[in-house]
Amino acid sequence: MKRFDEQDPYELLGVPRDAGAEEIRRAFERLSVLLAPGSLALYAAADVEEQHELQRRLRAAYLELTGKAAPPSPPPTTGEPTAAVGQDEPPLPPETPATPETPPAAALSPVDDAAEFSGARLRELREGAGISLRVMGERTRIRPQLLEQLEAEAWATLPPRVYVRGFVMACARVLGLDPERAWAGYFRRWQAAHPVQP
Repeated sequence: MKRFDEQDPYELLGVPRDAGAEEIRRAFERLSVLLAPGSLALYAAADVEEQHELQRRLRAAYLELTGKAAPPSPPPTTGEPTAAVGQDEPPLPPETPATPETPPAAALSPVDDAAEFSGARLRELREGAGISLRVMGERTRIRPQLLEQLEAEAWATLPPRVYVRGFVMACARVLGLDPERAWAGYFRRWQAAHPVQP
């Protein structure tokens, strides 16, 4: 398989050469979320600069295939995207898009340094954001059954710690939380449930 910097726009977005604008847009949005900097898909595969370069190349491929000129400078932030005048298409997704329908971080209760981050807290934040297990599974690429076990702290059925860490951090990103802080709190509970044997 070619490296991403060796692929043409069609190969990069994974669309056929006769793809329409809507198919190209959907492919771009899906890959932008799946391959966002810091995502599980890229966690160990690329360094931070390569992850950002991949986002730039995805955006350039999208612009080239849809025949759009570079997007105009963003208007003053109002919190709502705007479409270009005269276009029926949805606006171009942001350069490093947030997960679709993710509530702003300010709308969620933050993970306090002193607060214990637990599976119950993860469930509370997810439900408070109106995100079902199925939707969370789609956004994180984690099976809903595993997410349920994570929230229930079903230690006996959860996979090894390295996977649990990735799961917690992926969920934290979707919820607009600091992934490292969320994992640090959850990890304390993991350690308590897995005491080191003498």
